[in-house]
Amino acid sequence: MNKKLKDYIKEAESLSEHPTEESRAYHNAMVAQFQHERFIHLVVTMFFALFTILFFAISIFLPFVVTPGAWGTAMVMGCEGISAILVVVLVFYIHHYYQLENGVQNLEEITKRFYKK
Repeated sequence: MNKKLKDYIKEAESLSEHPTEESRAYHNAMVAQFQHERFIHLVVTMFFALFTILFFAISIFLPFVVTPGAWGTAMVMGCEGISAILVVVLVFYIHHYYQLENGVQNLEEITKRFYKK
């Protein structure tokens, strides 16, 4: 998605130099598509953050609830492992969302250029 966004930003910059009604309509459709993509990634990122916090809290409080033994230790270690995996995935999702957000903001600046001329 980031490559597609970067490619379109380059294309939109060249289209904004001599805008036509057709290019404006195309640009508006592409901006709407990227904004929708941004919203979907925001929702996914928030759910990953929620589940990360949830599993992290469970891994902290679980040792106080379960009885000591093999099953209790396995449950705690499982929740810690899931928390670690979710943290790694969340970092990548946040990075991807950051790039997507900045790209859409660049498109909104280009949109201003489409309508100034």
